[in-house]
Amino acid sequence: MNSRQRWILAAALVSQAFAVGLTHGIYPVFLEPIEAAFDAPRTLVAGGQVLMMLSLTASSLATGLLFDRGHARRVMWAGTALLALALLLAATASNLWVLAGAAVLMGISVPSIGPLSGATLVTRAFAEERGRALGWIGMGPPLGAGAFAALAAYLMARSDWRTTLLVFAGAALLVLGPLLWIAVPVRFEAPRAIASSEGLPARSDRSLARPVFWLTAGMFALAAGISTGWTVHFVAFLGGQGLDEAQRAGLLSAQFWLAAPAAFVFGGLGDRFRPERLLVGILAGQGVVLLIYSGALIPAPLPHGLVFGLAIFSGLISGGLIPLFILLIGRRVAPAAFSRALGLANVLMLPVLAVAVLVAAACFERQGSYQWALVLLAAGHVAAIACLLASNRSAASS
Repeated sequence: MNSRQRWILAAALVSQAFAVGLTHGIYPVFLEPIEAAFDAPRTLVAGGQVLMMLSLTASSLATGLLFDRGHARRVMWAGTALLALALLLAATASNLWVLAGAAVLMGISVPSIGPLSGATLVTRAFAEERGRALGWIGMGPPLGAGAFAALAAYLMARSDWRTTLLVFAGAALLVLGPLLWIAVPVRFEAPRAIASSEGLPARSDRSLARPVFWLTAGMFALAAGISTGWTVHFVAFLGGQGLDEAQRAGLLSAQFWLAAPAAFVFGGLGDRFRPERLLVGILAGQGVVLLIYSGALIPAPLPHGLVFGLAIFSGLISGGLIPLFILLIGRRVAPAAFSRALGLANVLMLPVLAVAVLVAAACFERQGSYQWALVLLAAGHVAAIACLLASNRSAASS
């Protein structure tokens, strides 16, 4: 690994940490304080995550196209500035409409500095050991989510949620701006071919039209949409299990942090073993965790030791989803369509995330618990496994 590649890894890891940590990572911590500040129902406040993902999905397509055409530093700078602006707007919001606008801007900013940009940076810079490099940068989102969730809880205990958001806006500008100037080239190099045992069509538009792509993206949409949607409610769920505020914030952060070394490990394993087999284990494990949380296997409330153990296990295996998916999708689409393929996968994820967030909120408001929502989310992981197996058959026959 040369000096340029090390700078690329640093930029991809840190930018993803900020992009995911300051959007998805902190949202569960702010859910209940925002409810109290605006006297709003949980379904309405949780819907901010849906707005965020809606705008993220729309901007993923445009950002993917810009990356595929070689644009780099300016796109990532624009995303950083937009994220800081969104945090500033949220900190000064006087009503939920302004907060909704901030959520939309946050979503727009994520693709240009989040996993899509990180995957593009690594794909352009690494011809060898791409899985290992993806494992390195895959540590960015969970590390950022855990760090900013813990920092948010710490700052809010000493000030308020508005001041906390102002601090985060300043951090985004002062840390990411200089790093991107040093590490990210003005333009990307031409896409490098991605090693694969599966035949790829010569034209990028043909590779995106193949069933194997849509089935693979469908697997990711189900798994990532369910995981992201459930995380919005995870802190509130822990409160229903009898954990105090410090325990809830600590466990959320720990779950995020544990996904970081897991991303590195799974990324390296993806270079040695078929990613499909590793993904089946991850999806099955996540489904079992949700089923246990529901009380279908063990009556609720669950013992605190079991809750902690399940959260730790979930964090460890969840870290492998993104690097393994990126590695797999890179082998199943043409290199020139790689960034657009990731953007389309985000499009598919949006309705899954919306259903996960809103169904969980509706179940809680109607029944006072997340039991039936968790059963449905567990079934979603079974559907994700089915998509993955079908994509494998499609890849083998192509």
